[in-house]
Amino acid sequence: MKTSDNLPTLFKFNGVPVKVRREFWLLVVLVWTLLAVIGVWRWPGQSAPAYVVIGGLGMLVAMLVEVGHAFAHTIGARMAHAPTAAILLGADMPRTLYPDDKVRPGQHIARSLGGPIYNWIGVGIGLLAWYLTASQTAARYLAEIWTVGNAFLGVASFVPLPIMDGGVLAKWLLVIGGQDEKQADRTVRRVDVALVGLMLVGAGGAALMGRWLVAAGMVVLASVIGLVVAGFVN
Repeated sequence: MKTSDNLPTLFKFNGVPVKVRREFWLLVVLVWTLLAVIGVWRWPGQSAPAYVVIGGLGMLVAMLVEVGHAFAHTIGARMAHAPTAAILLGADMPRTLYPDDKVRPGQHIARSLGGPIYNWIGVGIGLLAWYLTASQTAARYLAEIWTVGNAFLGVASFVPLPIMDGGVLAKWLLVIGGQDEKQADRTVRRVDVALVGLMLVGAGGAALMGRWLVAAGMVVLASVIGLVVAGFVN
């Protein structure tokens, strides 16, 4: 909590202060710009001001996906009687900070499940919106942002990295299964190392088939996972 004590509070959700680093606003601008550019392809034939507006709306939808994931963690934490101290917004993914990490394994699991549950409910809502909207319209584009964003986070959340929900779930399920915390941490780390190896093998296979973009993406993901495992990203 010391790293966030002096940060400004944007507002409170579920009684939890949402604190913001300055670089978060740069992320907002970058996402806005990117979605305005993609809008030229997904919603063709519009004016430049229309793309600025749709980029802004898309940015709000994307933030609702990602920040909503963090908000949902506070609900799971409150239900588990292990409340959240703050939500921290920065240039990377939102972080949920807890005043007490010495809680029961079941409480750790409950805190971690709120976000993925939110995202998969979002996928269902998004697919319905996708079905009800016409292609190459503003409404369809916003539905695409919502659906793809929730699906991505819903899957990525379960990657067994220490900074992800999947790592927390894996660790505490192992503890419930009989391992102590250090053993569980080592087991999760071994799984992560194996995952890096599999992704590099997959990247090599994609390169041999001439799918260079897929290969490059898998190398980037393997590198990120490797940095997390090595402790350079936390």
